[in-house]
Formats: sequence, structure tokens, C-alpha cells
Amino acid sequence: MMINFIIVLAIVAIGAWLGNILMSVEQRVSQARQRVRGVRNNLDKLDATIHRLHREEETLHAEIEELTREMVELRKKQVEVQQRLTEAQSKRRPQILILTDRRNPGDKEWLVTVVNQQIGEIDAAHPLAVEWARGRQYLVWAESDREAGERANRRFSARPGYQVRSVAPVKDDLYNASPAQSAA
Repeated sequence: MMINFIIVLAIVAIGAWLGNILMSVEQRVSQARQRVRGVRNNLDKLDATIHRLHREEETLHAEIEELTREMVELRKKQVEVQQRLTEAQSKRRPQILILTDRRNPGDKEWLVTVVNQQIGEIDAAHPLAVEWARGRQYLVWAESDREAGERANRRFSARPGYQVRSVAPVKDDLYNASPAQSAA
């Protein structure tokens, strides 16, 4: 009976040991299943994030294409406006200044162009440097072109660098030319 008791005891011990092993394996399997569920959840979250990012990327590409089209259209409009501005500036009537309001009855109208290159050489940032380099036109009343040039020289001779570039008779009627006619 002792042998039976030892066998039963051995069987119970082996059963307890196998039960412990089984519980340990079951615990490990449960932990492995939880890890698998966690990994699947993470994968699902990552898939959802990737899908969302792809949608956002497509949306951004569509917006970029739309903005590029708008930018091209705006650049075309800018070029058109710049061309119109250039045309308007080229059509703009040059400014004619009056040298003096003194006029004799027999005087004719003369356009005298006075230049000064030194203004740009001394101060290139001067607001009138370019205009003086090209020449400013003055309306002068005089009997002859020589007298018109002399009047301009007398006016500007006190300052260095000023010189009369040209004297030409006025061909257009300066008083009847309205801004609407000169723009047409």
C-alpha cells in the first residue's frame, strides 16, 4: 500500500507540477494574446494615420495645383498691368515748365531743354537726378531761338553744370491740349 500511496502521491505531484506548468503556459499565452491585440491596435491606428495622411497629402497637392494656377493667372495679369503702365507712361505728356511769365507782344513760344549731368554724379539718389540727366523742358517766350537760349542760360548760369541742350519752336498748341486728348 505504500507503493500505491507513493504512486498516487507521485501522480498528484506530477499533476500539480503539470497544473503549474499549464497555468504558466496559459498566463504566457494570455500575455502573448494581449501583446498581439496591442500590436494589432497599434497597426490599426498606424493604418488609419497613414490613410489620413494620404488624404491630407492629396488635398495639399490639389491646393498646391490650384494655387499654382492662380499664381500663373496673377502673373499674367501682372504682366498685362505692367505693359499697360509702361504704355501709359510712354504716352504721358512730358512736363513742360515755364521759365518766366514775362512775355513781349512779338515773342514766339520756344521749348528749351536744359540738362545737368552733375546732379546725378554728385547725388545719384537725388529725386530729380534722372530727369535732369535726360533734360527738363522749359517754355520760353522770345523773338528768336538764340534769344530763348540766352534767357535760359541767364536763368541757370549762376549754378554750375547746367547747360542748354536744345531750343526748338513749339509746334503744338499747348493751351488747348487737354489730358484726355493727350492720352488718346
